[in-house]
Amino acid sequence: MLSSDTVRALTECVIAADADADQMGWGQRPTLLLVHDWLPTPARPNRRHAMRSLEFPLRPDDRLADPAGLPALLHRLAAALTQPADTGPYQATLETIIDRIRVSAPDARLVAWAACYADVHTRGGQPRRARHVDAVDVDGRVYQLTHLRGEDHPLVLVDDTPDPHDLPATYPGLVALLAATAHHIQTRAAAGAQRPPWSRLRAEPEEPIFGVWGPDGASVRCRICGAVDEIVQDEVPSMAGYGDDTYTRCTRCGSVETTDPVFGWRAKPATWPPTPEPDQS
Repeated sequence: MLSSDTVRALTECVIAADADADQMGWGQRPTLLLVHDWLPTPARPNRRHAMRSLEFPLRPDDRLADPAGLPALLHRLAAALTQPADTGPYQATLETIIDRIRVSAPDARLVAWAACYADVHTRGGQPRRARHVDAVDVDGRVYQLTHLRGEDHPLVLVDDTPDPHDLPATYPGLVALLAATAHHIQTRAAAGAQRPPWSRLRAEPEEPIFGVWGPDGASVRCRICGAVDEIVQDEVPSMAGYGDDTYTRCTRCGSVETTDPVFGWRAKPATWPPTPEPDQS
């Protein structure tokens, strides 16, 4: 179950998708977006909850000029993702996106699929051009944004219990994409590929070293040696020229977590208990 903060962040993400499309101008073809979020890392519990949408590129013959064909395309995409692995370009595209997510956000989870497209909207009996952003999250919640051409602000509706008679035409296809994405990742993991299932996009060896601890989550505990609040942390501007490098080290066992804009999140767990030194006598 998604939290209210996550629903709010996803709503903001849908609005941001419309703003990005607005900069591209009217007349753009439909765009599909995979939306994921990542939670504050255990070593940095105060980091702001973040969310990102990544465009899912369409094949040249799937770039629709008519939005009426979009629902069928969503189902065709979902069907392709449920085929055996490595049988088509859609799987390769999804794998590339997942790899990109894992580099920048190892603790990411799938939140929603969305579709951004232009259409004709009737208001007061008058047809007007409009941009829509439809999204469905993993709880089945529906997000509908309508931005009439010439108006400054879009209308956004979030429905926790959508009426089956008032759903966007893209709804069944977006639901199918959510299910197909989970199926695809689970199939890859079962086949031995380093692709864990959603809800987390990281393999077991890459589990975070540090976790929040205590009744209020005010402490940090090393999951390697069990030490509580025995850490040193640092954050400095990255030598990459943008972003920050972070460093968290357990002073008891020496396990380390680092992040940087180039390589993303990395963990170096120490051996625990430590290997006894050979007897020098």
